[in-house]
Amino acid sequence: MIKIKKDVLRFSFPGVAKDVERMVEDYTTRLLPTLLAEDRETVIEQFLDANHALCSSPEYQEKVRTTVTGLNEEDIEKMLRKHVKKQATSLGYNQPGVVEIEFERTLRIPDDGKTYHLPPSLGRFPLRHVEDYSERVPLEWKQRGGVLMPMYQAEALWLYFQCRYPFAIKIGAGKINAVSGESWKSGLSRDPQDYVVTPDQPWLDGFVVEKGVIRQFVAMALGAGYSIEEQLSGKGEFGGIQLQAIPMKAQSFFEKELLPELPKRLADILEELLPPWRTESGIDCCRCCESPAMGLGAGGRMKQEIYADPYDLEDWDTDQTSRVFVHLCDALLWRDITGENPPQTPLTVREYERAGFPWFDYYRDDLAVLEGSKTLAGAKSVQTISQQKGDQAVKGNQSVEEGLVINLGPKEKMVKEWV
Repeated sequence: MIKIKKDVLRFSFPGVAKDVERMVEDYTTRLLPTLLAEDRETVIEQFLDANHALCSSPEYQEKVRTTVTGLNEEDIEKMLRKHVKKQATSLGYNQPGVVEIEFERTLRIPDDGKTYHLPPSLGRFPLRHVEDYSERVPLEWKQRGGVLMPMYQAEALWLYFQCRYPFAIKIGAGKINAVSGESWKSGLSRDPQDYVVTPDQPWLDGFVVEKGVIRQFVAMALGAGYSIEEQLSGKGEFGGIQLQAIPMKAQSFFEKELLPELPKRLADILEELLPPWRTESGIDCCRCCESPAMGLGAGGRMKQEIYADPYDLEDWDTDQTSRVFVHLCDALLWRDITGENPPQTPLTVREYERAGFPWFDYYRDDLAVLEGSKTLAGAKSVQTISQQKGDQAVKGNQSVEEGLVINLGPKEKMVKEWV
């Protein structure tokens, strides 16, 4: 099931959600009698030992003893269900089988030989259903269905994946895989890996050209030879962006992600007795032609690691997938098709530099990093093609000095949004 909600593309698999909920309920039901049978004095000692630093005062220890001793069966069941729900929610139980993908406007970084950090979002691109404008879009768009999105020529974008439930996401520029550089094909491949894994991979800003480096996604008119699709296939047949979402099997998610985090004894669920100030909160970081068809070309170099799949290939439910075509519409023709004004023109490098917007560096040391595609590395950038043609299709390639660089880790909450 695919829906647009506030310009966000939402993939959902209700069958996966039901299976996960059933497994969590079965586990809770099986565990409850074990917790009820535990010796309360042993439970108290286990809890105090595990939380020694926070339970050091005699007064607090006595409060714990009195409270635990007075727990009845109803109290324990209520506490167990509350704790399990909270633990599972933090790992995707609140939306099992759901991933949301945002298309973010951003600065087109210079193609000047430097490798830049990640620029933040300058707001979401609007999304509209193709079928709502079937009388005004090209016939091939109508036949493929999907959604349409406006972009100016030489404007950049990045994809933001929001989920806590694991997904394998395939991204195609036309019919060229943006991770492997190979032609689009069904299924998942590990040699080379042709997909990203969420939530480990929070975003993708471009084509994976080498280890730790991408070339930024840049929109160009289809048919002029700028897109990666035209360079590698010899024709600009499709354009746009193709996305496919493959959820993790419910059984694999429960066993590998949920089960290790779920409580095993009564002492594990007594944290509700601790004072509120013990709860940790994440850091809310902001990373902060006449034809309407456009494709994606390769822009400047950017620092971005694309992580290898840490799961087994058999963990992915390839029998349940959703695929959608995102048609990139020339922003100057957006009004003719939708009747709406296009977004404001993108910021130039100089405007961005004067505004003092930050840059970002996202890193993980616990996951292997893909080497990148030699095929994609060998493709020409839009700037190189423009220079060879001697045209003015790509303007404003001045170098920029990076200002504030914010380092991010996997535990921070990340939203790149410009206000």
